[in-house]
Amino acid sequence: MNSLVKLRGAVVAAAIACIAVPASAQDDEATTTADDVRAEISEAMEAIADYSEQESEEARTEAREALHQLDAEIERREQALRENWAEMSDQARETARDRSRDLRDARNRLGERFGALQAGTSSAWDELKAGFADAWDAFAETWSAADDETSTN
Repeated sequence: MNSLVKLRGAVVAAAIACIAVPASAQDDEATTTADDVRAEISEAMEAIADYSEQESEEARTEAREALHQLDAEIERREQALRENWAEMSDQARETARDRSRDLRDARNRLGERFGALQAGTSSAWDELKAGFADAWDAFAETWSAADDETSTN
């Protein structure tokens, strides 16, 4: 189980590696921020999966903080898109809109799982943790697909 937790953390970290801004607008400062966020979110994911029922409040706090960081990074990426909008082709704009919508949808599903994690009873802790981890995996896949699409355009 512990290797699965580490694998999930690595997948999340890899998927979130480029969340600061699109590749065309990255600079050294933004890259550092993305690396920092990636490391913190990965740590939170691993911590949440490892926390026992008795440590559930700490897990919830870590998850909440990671979600706030993720939201800030998504907003930063969307801001970079807005700033570059005039220079983008119609196809690039459509792709960016779709990618942004997919990421927001995945983030919303992650938020729903977090809500269940917060509201759930201690007797259901393991199931709630697993649901939250699955939502992380889905978010990571969505982000990876969006980045793959960006690299092919």
